[in-house]
Order: sequence, then C-alpha cells, then structure tokens
Amino acid sequence: MGTALAISVINLIMAASPPAGDLLTVAERSDWQATATYAEVIELLDSIQERSTVMRRAQLGRTAEGRSIPLVILANPPVASAAEARASVRAVIFAFGNIHAGEVCGKEALLMLTRELAARPDDPLFEDLVIVFAPIYNADGNEKMSLDNRPGQVGPARGMGQRPNAQGLDLNRDYVKLETQEARGLVRFLSEWDPHLTIDTHTTNGSEHRYVLTYAAPLNPSGHPAPIRFVRDEMLPEITRRLRERTGYETFFYGNFDEERTSWQTYSALPRFGGPYRGLRGQMSILCEAYAYASYKDRVLATREFVREILMFAAEHHDRIVALHERARRETTEAGLAPQPDDVVGIRHRRAAFDEPVTVLGFDAGGEKSPRDYRVVHLGRFEPTRSVRRPWAYVLGPGHDGVVDKLRQHGIEVEPCAGEGRVEIYTVTRIERSPRSFQGHTLLRLEAKSRLEQRTLPVGSVLVRTAQPLGTLAVYLLEPESQDGLAAWNFFDDHLVEGGPYPVMRVRWADDLHLTQAR
Repeated sequence: MGTALAISVINLIMAASPPAGDLLTVAERSDWQATATYAEVIELLDSIQERSTVMRRAQLGRTAEGRSIPLVILANPPVASAAEARASVRAVIFAFGNIHAGEVCGKEALLMLTRELAARPDDPLFEDLVIVFAPIYNADGNEKMSLDNRPGQVGPARGMGQRPNAQGLDLNRDYVKLETQEARGLVRFLSEWDPHLTIDTHTTNGSEHRYVLTYAAPLNPSGHPAPIRFVRDEMLPEITRRLRERTGYETFFYGNFDEERTSWQTYSALPRFGGPYRGLRGQMSILCEAYAYASYKDRVLATREFVREILMFAAEHHDRIVALHERARRETTEAGLAPQPDDVVGIRHRRAAFDEPVTVLGFDAGGEKSPRDYRVVHLGRFEPTRSVRRPWAYVLGPGHDGVVDKLRQHGIEVEPCAGEGRVEIYTVTRIERSPRSFQGHTLLRLEAKSRLEQRTLPVGSVLVRTAQPLGTLAVYLLEPESQDGLAAWNFFDDHLVEGGPYPVMRVRWADDLHLTQAR
C-alpha cells in the first residue's frame, strides 16, 4: 500500500468514528444549520487540547475589538514556536479560515481536522509536517451574525458573520496597506514562521457550474516561478484527481464564464489579495473556494477533504516543497546581489490565456439547468504589461518613517544609510486618481520617467537592498508605476505633484553608491 493510500485509509476510518459529543462542531451538532461563534470556537479548541499530546496553542494576533486570534499547532514531536518548527526540519503547512466571516466553510472544516489530528499522535502526516491552523481569522466579523450577510448562499440557515472586520475593512484587500491589526498579525506570522505552503479557505458564488469547490495558485507572475508552477501545474491537478477518486467531489481552477461562455476567467493578480501577495513573497499558496450554491454540509466536508488531500500530498512531497521554498529565497536574494540587465520585475499585469482550452462543467443557459460541458479558453494566468529592471537597492530620504515602518511590517529588511552616488531619480509625469473611494482610499495610478543623477544621501536616509528573500516584494511595493504598490495606496501622497520628484531613488548597482553609513 502506497504512503498516500495508507494515510487516506487511516484518515477515512478515523473520520468515520463519531467524536465525543462535546467535541462536535457547531455545524455537526446543529445538523448543518448553524456555525460557531467565537466563544464556541475557543471552547471547542480548549476541549480538544485537553485530550491531546500533539496540539499546542498560540496567538496569530489580536483583532480591532481586542479578541485573540487562536493559532493551533499540530506536530509530533510537538512544537510551540516558529523557532521550534524550523529546528524540526519538517515542512510547515498553514491553513486559515473565516477571512470573510460570512464564508464559514473553512472555519468549520479546520475545526474538524483539528479534532481528528489532535487525537492521533501516530498520524503519518506528523513524520514530515508541522500543521498550523487559524480557523477564525476574522473573529470580530464572525460575531456580527445575521441571516442577511450572504444573500444567495445556501446556509447556514441560522446566519453567519459579515464580510469585513469590525472597522468595515476587507481583510483580503489589506495585504499591501496592512491597516488592520489582523492583517499585520497574519503577515508577521508569514515572516516569523515562513510557512512552506498556505491554504486560504473561502466560499464563492459567481457563475453557475458543477464544482463543489474551486481553487487557485498564486497569480502574480512576478513571484518566483518555480513554486508557482509546482502548485499550479503539479500539485493542484494531482489533488483534483485524488479527491475525485476518493470522495467523488469535482473541483477545478477558480473562475467565471464570460457572457458568451467562451472563456473561463480567474480573479485578480493584485497583491492586495492574499494569494498573489504570498506569491510575491516566494511562498506557495492555495486559494480554496467552496461553492456558495452547494449545500452547507457539502461545502464544509469538501473543504475538509480538500485540505486533507493537500496535507497528504505535502507529506509525500515534503522534501521537494522545502527545496523549492529555499530555492525561491536563495535565488531572489542572489538576484539582488548583482542585478542583470535582463532581470525584470512586472509591476502591471493583464489576464492571459493558457495555450490549451479546458473543459468546464457547467449547465445549459436555459431554466432547466441541465448539465452541459463547455470547451473554453482558460484565462487563468497573467502576463506583465509594465516591467522594471531589478535594482540593487532603493533609497528613501529622511522623513518617510511611515513608509519605512510599513516595509518593516511586511518583513522587508531596511537599514540606515548615508553617502553619495549615482542614482535613478523618478519624475512624476501624471497622477490619475480613482473617481471612487475603495477601502477608505482614493487609489492612484502614476506615470513617471527616470534619469541618472549624482546625489548626496544625508544622514537619516534609508537603504532597502533587493538582495533579500523579499526583494521582489520590495520592488513591487516601491516602484511609482506599480499597479498595487505603496504609491497606489496613498503612502506618498504628501510628496507627489505632477512634474515633481518621486521620493524613492533607485540604485542600479552596488558600485554606484559609496556609503559612509550602512547597517
């Protein structure tokens, strides 16, 4: 019996055994009519932990209303911190739910998996994985339960939480600006734990189709290509096949039909969204979207089994997953040490088609909703429309403490500097402001042109080298014309006028700068 099959059989046997009554999730004990409150999540986690030798608890962060966001760590031998996880030489797999608190499938599914894994210290998954769950990320939004929060979604019949957090902000639009405590806590976790793979569980509506769940790999093509291709081209197709054979659930790449049903189009590559953001960090990530029109029970169980299948695949391929992760970190750092003329980073992108069409399981357009398969163009990737050469570093002059703090929140290394050298100076040639506010911001689109100048860098300047694992992310955040960078999100507004300088300078090569103060 192969490793994957052996694990599957064990898991299915254990999953079939009814848990003790006080370990049932709210979804289970309500016969799939309700979802858990924050207090019920904490109570269940407490009960599970009391009976487990392999489960530890930590805090992902705190919410705007002061709630602790629980973090579940499952490993044998047990670990309780990022340092212990790194020392264990196992792949760290992180899954979280409830980023939109009306989309409760991941919350309930991860609680079920926590219960199962916490009770099995001899589970073969623990040989190769440290498993970390955050089942109730948007804890404040979860408590704003209402029957009206997800119109059109099939259950839970007794209501669910709201999409935004308590500040009215969408946590899945906050990965660049990091304005919420929740997002800052999550990104701090990504930096400290550096998970080899993240699973982000959601529920979606959109076009009618016959999949109980859809998914996506990181979409921003400026991320390191090796981990993105591995997730998209190898991991997800194999998980799709295994899940279908084991459970009968049909799954496919996330998308929606165009009006004529000739194409299947994925979502955005902007790093304000978690998947593209993690890709720019060089980290593997999977978006999981249970289907809002499937039954609540099927959505939860499909999410649970999808995450389970990912864990089994990750255990089988843990050596390769770790190696690809380390390769992305190493090669990104090396690229910044001696930037090459042909090394470019895309900062604006457009949706593009794969070479081959795909078959999507849908329905007839008429009222009968008879099953119908569509052979369509798959607009499931992105290609750059604007790119810049990777520089050796960026320099910010004195007076940009807010931007420097934001870079540090992302985990990007910055250092004080002073000296002189030949730098690229941007002149802002055009500023376009969005006609509508979005997430409390009037987004900008800048056009700029650069020129070389000899400059003195005064004491109080800050150097951002691209020779670091997050070097590509730094490029994307700091370039003026970046579609979703810090300039777009108003971080430089006080310093921007048409015809004036952009307050970030580029250093093309190390020899261009003579530092009298660094590190």
